[in-house]
Amino acid sequence: MRSASLLVMFMIAVTLPQPSLAQKKADMILYNGKVVTVDANFSLAEAIAIRGEKIIAVGKTDDVLRLSDETTQKIDLKGRTVIPGLIDTHNHFHSYGRNHYKQSMGLTNLREYPINWPQVKTKNDVLAQIAQAVKQYNFKPGELIFFYSIDFFMNPKAPTQIFYEELNMKDLDRVAPNNPIVISIGGGTRILNGVALVNGKLWNILVEKYGDYIKKYGRYWKDSSGNPTGLIESPLSQLLEHEMLPRPSAQVLAPMLKKELEEWSSMGVTTMSTRMDSEDVEALKILDRNQQLKVRIAYGMSDFFGIEDPELSFHRIGGLIGLGSSRLWINSFTPIIVDGGQAMAATDQKRIQPFGNESKYFPIGNALLDPEYRGASGNYYKDWFFAVARSGGRVANLHVGGDRSVRRMIEILEEINTEVPLRDRRWAIDHCSLMNPDHIERAVRLGIYFSCGPTFIKDSPDIERVYGERIVNTFVVPVKTLLNKGAKVSYQTDRHSYIWGDLQLLITRKVGDKVYAPQERVDKITALKMITMWAADYLDREKELGSLEVGKKADIAVLDKDYLNIPEEEVSEVQAVMTILDGEITHLHPQFADESGLKAPGAVVATYKELFARR
Repeated sequence: MRSASLLVMFMIAVTLPQPSLAQKKADMILYNGKVVTVDANFSLAEAIAIRGEKIIAVGKTDDVLRLSDETTQKIDLKGRTVIPGLIDTHNHFHSYGRNHYKQSMGLTNLREYPINWPQVKTKNDVLAQIAQAVKQYNFKPGELIFFYSIDFFMNPKAPTQIFYEELNMKDLDRVAPNNPIVISIGGGTRILNGVALVNGKLWNILVEKYGDYIKKYGRYWKDSSGNPTGLIESPLSQLLEHEMLPRPSAQVLAPMLKKELEEWSSMGVTTMSTRMDSEDVEALKILDRNQQLKVRIAYGMSDFFGIEDPELSFHRIGGLIGLGSSRLWINSFTPIIVDGGQAMAATDQKRIQPFGNESKYFPIGNALLDPEYRGASGNYYKDWFFAVARSGGRVANLHVGGDRSVRRMIEILEEINTEVPLRDRRWAIDHCSLMNPDHIERAVRLGIYFSCGPTFIKDSPDIERVYGERIVNTFVVPVKTLLNKGAKVSYQTDRHSYIWGDLQLLITRKVGDKVYAPQERVDKITALKMITMWAADYLDREKELGSLEVGKKADIAVLDKDYLNIPEEEVSEVQAVMTILDGEITHLHPQFADESGLKAPGAVVATYKELFARR
């Protein structure tokens, strides 16, 4: 680990304003601080000047203050650390927002209904909950009903066997004879891991509308007699999701997402990347138009996965990448998942013991990239990736859980690369949760980017139990190995967790009392680069975001601790006292606001804990 004493070697950055920018004075100046620019030299400075949305000077306090006049807002940082706004390259804030605020906003508005699995002992308990919902909400005949699962994975005795073996489409038809229904094993907001259970009424609709598609691509389960049970997987589940599932309105979603994004802004986050459906995009557009979008969003459009003719569709829409506003734009296309998580992460490794109840049904994981998996004759994923590549598009924001899926992704992209060079396309593989280091050099040759989540280090005790010591110490989030082999690596959360706690985990790799894969630890400087300048590179916005330099966007976080010099074990305690997006103060810690006498119209003045407690 790099010693803090090395910091004295960094130069103080003095960047005078460009002549064209010096004609007017600064709107805002932060001074008497420790400005960590994260530029190419990792320079340090004392002050930063902002005009409009951009930085016009970075340097010593006396020099930068010369750019002020009586209209300039001057904020004395009193030695506090300033860093670029944090950039999270894989974060499902739209899902978290729905889940966190669904009770206050109403189930009927979200058009999704719960099955409480901790209350389930037999399949009749599931059927009773469905029948009760059908009676309570008085659905119209023919209206599709979407059920999500509460704590499906938390009941070790009942749910998996009941869901995968006992329930079938005929059972569901008995309690909902007039309505097509679908059950996801996930906690709402869409079909988790691509696995769903449908009733006979919905299955017949799918066969009638998409029969040829199902024969070629659709993965579905059969009983011992060869009849469909009602269980379906991706891409058929994705086709169902995008073409038929009921969707909440953008007007309903907008206030949920606004509240969720306020929590992230309070942690110093100014930009996030995610995959989204069209209703989430429309909700964010409402916020953007009303100047209420306080976090910049680059999104992977997922609505186009599952479409019947991807080649024709992408020929028409390939030019959409980059379309949008400076705060909301299309960054990629995404199929959402190519496998699941934990037991459903596709793996080539031998399991020493089962990985939970799902292992029985997914012995190698949910290997959606394998063309022979579940008997599909065609490989929709491969065809879809080819279509995106030929259109000039980019694939990112993609869940890749296991080492088998990483290998299959690389094999498919190598084949695409012979027809369409991918080196400069910034295609990405996200998560790094379980990946074979032997595959990295092949990925680097293709120019693949990696978005890695420290949250998966928390799974290390389970990985060690299921796969053994060698795998847990070489396959789980191998960030240092990726960097040493020349990979482009950025940071992701992929959970709603306190981002500074996850950063500490990336640095220490300590779970409980044990450090896992100590050789994969990174120092605080590397971690900061992953969540700022390298994350901007992932988003193809490195000329605008990711560092505090003249001409770049004024996206800034002011911290209550000296991040570079505090002990590693204190990183999780860091708080952002002020967050700035496009030169606008979006969040203030109450104590800092009082101390500085700051009043910023439109800024949320609250601690993260206070915002978290609103749910």
